[in-house]
Amino acid sequence: MGDGATAAVRVRNGVFASNSYICATSSPDACILVDPGLDTRAIDAALARCGRRPQAVFCTHGHFDHVGSSAEYQRRFNIPVYLPRDDLRTARGSNFLMMAFKINARIVLPPFELVDDGGALRIGDDEVRYLHTPGHTPGSSVVLFRGNAFTGDTLYRDGVGLVSLPGEDETRLRQSVLGLWERLPDDIWVNPGHGGAGAFGAIKRQNAALRRFLGLES
Repeated sequence: MGDGATAAVRVRNGVFASNSYICATSSPDACILVDPGLDTRAIDAALARCGRRPQAVFCTHGHFDHVGSSAEYQRRFNIPVYLPRDDLRTARGSNFLMMAFKINARIVLPPFELVDDGGALRIGDDEVRYLHTPGHTPGSSVVLFRGNAFTGDTLYRDGVGLVSLPGEDETRLRQSVLGLWERLPDDIWVNPGHGGAGAFGAIKRQNAALRRFLGLES
């Protein structure tokens, strides 16, 4: 992990495989939640181990495995839930997509606070910033917080996030990821929505499938 990054606790959702994250703020006993998925039991257990209380929820995009339990944590802790503005329609299609995936569950969506590209939000003494990276979905974004980049399904440590779901645009995804080459430092810690995490510089060098997708090698 980069020297300036605050460690994020990864929670592996078991109902539908995805990563949720708990990241400590500079305030004692406080944290943010990123992409709370369908497995509230796993998230609750991780929160108990951390001994921290969520102050806000940040979603990288609107797919059900990234917003699934956000309404529950908003209700329980009376906290805001942030979502990229261009993914509100994606979020509203969550239950339809879950039916298509034959998942025997349904979710309730919270009233979202909608965020634009470059939107900066204050959580106590900390800042959370959104970078719009469309492609996986129209509103997909990277959430930046205390040396971490929470990349959702835009950027993986291993492989490429192409899933052929409605709203996906391969050309825009390629442009968005290439844009991150210039916008993010090599030492930022990348926490994807699926799979393992790693330093951005190492991902740029070592993710061969991504490099081929971006046209950086044959």
